[in-house]
Amino acid sequence: MADSVEEVVYSYLTADASFLANFTGVYWVEAPEGTAYPYITYFLVDDNGNEEYLKKDDQGDARVQFDLWTAPTHSGAISGAKLRTTLREKVKAFNETRGGYSLTTIGITEQTIPRESESAPFHFVVDGIIRWRK
Repeated sequence: MADSVEEVVYSYLTADASFLANFTGVYWVEAPEGTAYPYITYFLVDDNGNEEYLKKDDQGDARVQFDLWTAPTHSGAISGAKLRTTLREKVKAFNETRGGYSLTTIGITEQTIPRESESAPFHFVVDGIIRWRK
């Protein structure tokens, strides 16, 4: 039984070996220093407080931000754009029951974040609105 939406999201992303083969890892909030590219970090941005207690079920709409980090090279930029699509499709397909939670993606956005310098990694973001019920 999972303790949080974040735990279920981690389980979902890491259970798919073909998806995970595209990345060196998936990390909650931040990756360990020195982690090789490309990798994903994610965190719960907010949950709109849309909790209802109907028949003892907890519910909500969680906005989860997925950050994709790729190498600070031209090929990192190109592969990052492709991997952002891979990540978007995986988040968009989220519709299952796992760890005592039922989760469904109901909205998604994506963006590219400008780099602070030429040596900074490329940064792509996929935001998912995930409706959950426990």
